[in-house]
Amino acid sequence: MRVFRLADFARSLPTLFVIALLLALSGCARKALPDQSSPGAQLYVARCGHCHAAYNPHTMTADMWRAQVPMMEDKMRQASVAPLSDTDREQILDYLTANAGQQ
Repeated sequence: MRVFRLADFARSLPTLFVIALLLALSGCARKALPDQSSPGAQLYVARCGHCHAAYNPHTMTADMWRAQVPMMEDKMRQASVAPLSDTDREQILDYLTANAGQQ
């Protein structure tokens, strides 16, 4: 029978720390965007992911996206970022609302 020793525990702390860190980081990993190869997803990532990470459309409802996109367009203007064309806005909103969360 092996006796527990403080020295043995202290030697295993770095390993335990690395394991805990990897587990924590794996929980933070972003899920891939739905239909990420579609033109709408690619445009969304290119235009909206330019200033921040492109959020998964499931994080908001369709109505929330319809309100969020105009708010972000205001921020784009304030930051002197090229505005969305009507076609780009429509394509991005179509992608976001088609893949939006339910609640």
